[in-house]
Amino acid sequence: MTAAYAPAAVSCPTLLLDEAGAVLAFPAATATTAQLHFAIRHSSGLIHAAMPSALLDALRVPDQQVLDAEASGTGFTVAVDAAAGIGTGISARDRAHTMRVLADPRTVAADLIRPGHVLPIRCADGGHAARPRVWELACDLVAAAGHPPVAVVCRLVSDSGDLLTGAAAESFAAAYDLPIRLS
Repeated sequence: MTAAYAPAAVSCPTLLLDEAGAVLAFPAATATTAQLHFAIRHSSGLIHAAMPSALLDALRVPDQQVLDAEASGTGFTVAVDAAAGIGTGISARDRAHTMRVLADPRTVAADLIRPGHVLPIRCADGGHAARPRVWELACDLVAAAGHPPVAVVCRLVSDSGDLLTGAAAESFAAAYDLPIRLS
């Protein structure tokens, strides 16, 4: 891999690479409208909040029900929106606000409405050491940068709609001056 590697912590948008392709990750606590617009534009539009299981439980965000045959191994939960300070919930501005609400340590369950437009992913409370997936790595990296362990994450896709992998992911990172880290 020829791209530069990310530092041990993530305070700015970073590409995380796993076997499935590129994931854009950055702290939910500092999410901006511009960052969410970028994420929406370069992904399928499904924007996730990777966060520890205990935090999701404290916020009473339940798991998304799926049939056994459809289980992907990713712990998706019911989608949420911030209960105040947003319009319809779908805009980049609204989703950035919801991300900041999810990362705010003062947030309580009543500060969220269900269903919404941000899709949390349930991560192991022990982080990447407990479950070595890209989602837990994102939580660990934003926490290492001094933020709450809630990361904005999304799978990146090419203009053709395919997952961004390999050399295409490296070219994307170079074009947008994003650091890369292997998961």
